[in-house]
Amino acid sequence: MPDEAYGSLSESLRASGRAAERILAWASTADGFCVGFPAVLSYGSVDGWTHVGWHEIESGGWNAETRRISWRTYEGKRGLVDLAEPARLPELFRERVAASLVVEKFISVEGKRGVTISGRRDLADRDAPITWHSTLTRGITWQTEGVQAVAERALDQVRTEYDIR
Repeated sequence: MPDEAYGSLSESLRASGRAAERILAWASTADGFCVGFPAVLSYGSVDGWTHVGWHEIESGGWNAETRRISWRTYEGKRGLVDLAEPARLPELFRERVAASLVVEKFISVEGKRGVTISGRRDLADRDAPITWHSTLTRGITWQTEGVQAVAERALDQVRTEYDIR
């Protein structure tokens, strides 16, 4: 990475309260860079950076045809980065998102439709508590009768079973 971009990135990480860790992989984008650290994915340029913790990513992945990494966070934000040369970033993306996952359990509501309960841990903090999430599969909504109750019971059960520090 060019020194100017690395300096800007390090400054942005510090300003966001994150540590400038060892770079695991990086790639050029159309207007900047995408950088994978042990606990965070950063993308942008010397004009500004965005950082997302691996544990915040609900779903996403690499599309080789479009040369794009895309994701959705648990908060509903979407992100995407077009990579000029992907290098190791697609592999790192999968590995780091998976590494943040402590537990994942699918609960059926209607056959293959249901809710997935997941517990994730912030990779930047070994002592971070597990954050719990409920994600619905396609074809089912929170307004579907009984889904909310099933999700709440399942979340309580899984949390009780796995909520360790």
